[in-house]
Amino acid sequence: MGVSGFWKTAVAWVCALFASGCATGGSATYVEGALRPRHFVFHELVKQRGKTPGGWMAACLHVGIARDTGELFYCRFGVEMPIANSAQGTISMEQAQSLSASCANQAARATFAGATPATPIGIACEEFKTVYDLTLKAAIEGAQVMKVCARGIKPVVVTPMGPTTSGGM
Repeated sequence: MGVSGFWKTAVAWVCALFASGCATGGSATYVEGALRPRHFVFHELVKQRGKTPGGWMAACLHVGIARDTGELFYCRFGVEMPIANSAQGTISMEQAQSLSASCANQAARATFAGATPATPIGIACEEFKTVYDLTLKAAIEGAQVMKVCARGIKPVVVTPMGPTTSGGM
C-alpha cells in the first residue's frame, strides 16, 4: 500500500475516533463518525458501598479500522474505572462515558500524528491503547485501558462504514 492508502486509513481512524464527520482527500471520500459516549457501555463489576472510594465498572470495545485495500482490523480493548474515587468522588455513568470517549478521541489524534506509511494497523492499535491509557488516567484517577476486556462483558463492536459520503458510526 502506498503513502496515499496509509494516510486514508490513518485519517479515517482519527476521524472515526475524533470528529463527528471527516472527509479525506484522494480518490475516495471517507466520512466516519466519532467514538461517542454511547459506545462505552459500562457494567458494574464491583458494587459501590457507602460514600467511600470503591466499586468498579468496565466497558469493552472492538473498534474496526479499515484500509482502502479492504483490510479490516479490530482494535480490541477494555476500559475500567472506579465508581467512586478520592479525586472526583462518585463518577456517574454519563461522566464515565463522556470522558472515556473524549480521551479515546484525543489518544487517536496523538497516536496517528506520528504514524508512518509502514506502520501496521495492529502496531498502531497497541500504541493507541498505551496513549489512551495515559490520557484516561490523567482524566480519571484509577481508570485504566486494558489490552483485553473484563470477563463476561459483551463488546460493543464499532465497524467503519467504508467509502461513503453520508455514513457514520
